Amino acid sequence: MSQPASTPPHNPYHDSPAKETVISMIISLALALVAKSYIVEAFVIPTGSMAPTLLGQHMLYRSPQSGYEWAVNPLYFRDPDTQQVPFEVQGGGANQALPTATDPMSTSRVNGWQANAATYRVMSGYAPPPQPKRARAGDRILVHKWLYEVFEPSRFDVVVFKNPENPSLNYIKRLLGLPNEQVWLADGDVFVRPRPKADAPAEAWKIQRKPDRIQRSLWRTIFSSEYTPEKAELGGTKVFESPWTGNGWETASQDYRTAQTESALSWNTGSWPIWDWVPYNDTRDSSNREKWPVSDLRLRAGVRPEAAGLTVAATITARRHQFQGSIEGGKAILRMRPFDASVPDGVGAWEELASAPVPSSALKPGRVTNLEFWHADQRLELWVDDARVVMKEYDWDALTRIANVTGPENPNVAMGPAKLHSPGSYEDGRTGTAAARLPGVEWSFKGSGVTLHRVGLDRDVYYEPTARGGLSGLGTTDLRPANLGPDQFFCCGDNSPNSFDGRMWRTVNPWLASEIDATPGIVHRKMMLGKAFFVYFPAPFSLFERIPIPDFGRMRFIR
Repeated sequence: MSQPASTPPHNPYHDSPAKETVISMIISLALALVAKSYIVEAFVIPTGSMAPTLLGQHMLYRSPQSGYEWAVNPLYFRDPDTQQVPFEVQGGGANQALPTATDPMSTSRVNGWQANAATYRVMSGYAPPPQPKRARAGDRILVHKWLYEVFEPSRFDVVVFKNPENPSLNYIKRLLGLPNEQVWLADGDVFVRPRPKADAPAEAWKIQRKPDRIQRSLWRTIFSSEYTPEKAELGGTKVFESPWTGNGWETASQDYRTAQTESALSWNTGSWPIWDWVPYNDTRDSSNREKWPVSDLRLRAGVRPEAAGLTVAATITARRHQFQGSIEGGKAILRMRPFDASVPDGVGAWEELASAPVPSSALKPGRVTNLEFWHADQRLELWVDDARVVMKEYDWDALTRIANVTGPENPNVAMGPAKLHSPGSYEDGRTGTAAARLPGVEWSFKGSGVTLHRVGLDRDVYYEPTARGGLSGLGTTDLRPANLGPDQFFCCGDNSPNSFDGRMWRTVNPWLASEIDATPGIVHRKMMLGKAFFVYFPAPFSLFERIPIPDFGRMRFIR
């Protein structure tokens, strides 16, 4: 006789599906609140102080000539003093001129540094026509909130913290200075030394080098040949000429060619000065703001030889020296030598710094070899097909660096205790000709004709000397370094020409000053909220100007 099936045990949670759903929602909400409070929190980027690493609210442009896409800071704000809330439509109001911007990839002599840039925009033909532009929201990011409870913050982290002047605001910047050290942003780079003790002499300033993964994320393209505009003439007027020039070279298209077995391709500094210009800042009032020469550069190109035996050299002339990376005889070689064009026989002998064998496939006829020569943070690197082949550092202290950058060209102008504060002027009010020079760059080839693809020049982030209220920015001169105590940090924005950061903070919120720290310009450990690590919702596109669509292609980890 068969036995009846056993009755399953009673489960009271299955009596009410609604009850189970409500309990699950409450638990999920509680876990989310715990995660938000202690683990990870989402933030939105309001402004462009970290552009283009992170985009705040902005206008988006795309050039029909070059295909290049770039963001520009809004022009009009509902709160013009704080500039936190832009009008939804830029140029839509009665007193708002229609915005436009200059294509930074296809318009020479218009990269924001000339006072008459607006005139050149009209002449160039590469400025989009003035029209209303809808402001796009900023990137949305995730921040580790518990990380700094376990690990010490690291230099060059992107951090979120409470603004020392107004703790109701959350700021996001890059961490440059750590506790118990002094910081000097000399010639755009970060130099530090231990905080001097009263009974001991101060140590020398030492440069701080970014890891390769961070450095690669911070290269800013000045020009790349894949963005060569479709037309060099508009209406019978020549409006574009490549910044790369050389006898016997064809540079009118995206690919550059020469049949000569010995040739050179040089950057036209007169038409395309290598400044710290940021296209995000291309607003009506910024055409003549940034004029700081940048010599931390990356030269890159895809090189296709026509015959075997090609030798290649990439050379940067800056800081009264020449720096070179070459491939010859199956080896990658790094060199440097003194160079001063202002004096007779100003070229010194090359010093070989380092060498290493290159892959056997490099520079084979008919094959494209991708080469990159880096000069950043007083370090030279040569990359072949996305792999670093050889690297060498050179160690100048900050005083040596400034002297090599500025001169003096006029023997009557001595550096002494004065440090360059802006081109042509010194901290103590003296003026002279010992100003920073524009760098020069060149590719040279020998042994074969060659075709180049994706010929590009990129620059590093440059932390500008700046001033506020007639006082030099904190950390921008050794006369006023950022002097950090045991729990103090120094932070600046990647968009250095347009970032309100530790260089310019002059006050401290009264409550913060009395309860935590009264030191202007620094971020106290207790004000740190965490490390930004991921862009989970990049600035969205707008479908039918109403429906936001995330730009999923820009989801990324933050370096």
